[in-house]
Amino acid sequence: MEYGRQPDPDLASELRQGAGREWDEEAAEDERLTEVHRRRRLNLADQAKEMANRGERVSVEFGGHTFGGAVITAGEDYVTIDGPGQIADIKLDVARWSVLPSDQPGQASIGGAESFRALLHEHSASNQVVRLALPGGDMVLGHLAVVAEDHIEVKDVDDRRLLVPMNLILAVVRSSDHQ
Repeated sequence: MEYGRQPDPDLASELRQGAGREWDEEAAEDERLTEVHRRRRLNLADQAKEMANRGERVSVEFGGHTFGGAVITAGEDYVTIDGPGQIADIKLDVARWSVLPSDQPGQASIGGAESFRALLHEHSASNQVVRLALPGGDMVLGHLAVVAEDHIEVKDVDDRRLLVPMNLILAVVRSSDHQ
């Protein structure tokens, strides 16, 4: 080894760049693990509120039905999705949610009812004709006359009074022309 000789500038540069790359990789891994840890603490309602805040597009499958569009509202137990020509209020715990990739940000959420039950009361007060999505792909068409403790009364298009148990209602679908 010779004393007084200058170190190779290329070697010093490589060592600095290598250390910088390692630090960047460690920082990226720390950020990834932090995000995974954060998402582990979220429940489905938290996820829905994040989807609504970002205006994310989703595809949803529930009880033989499918629906897709932008998430515009999220309550404690439901999500409202704006799809082509119609809007659906879907209970969170009855569906499989696919968040679609998007390269453009959606619109932020708008306010809505806190719960699915409160939303049913709003629909009842509006007297708007809606479709109730039931298991097996069944639908009931009419307006919500009464929201009771464990069921709703629907006045259908044939002027019949239908009693539908609350736990059978997966979603309420309505025309987006009547907002």
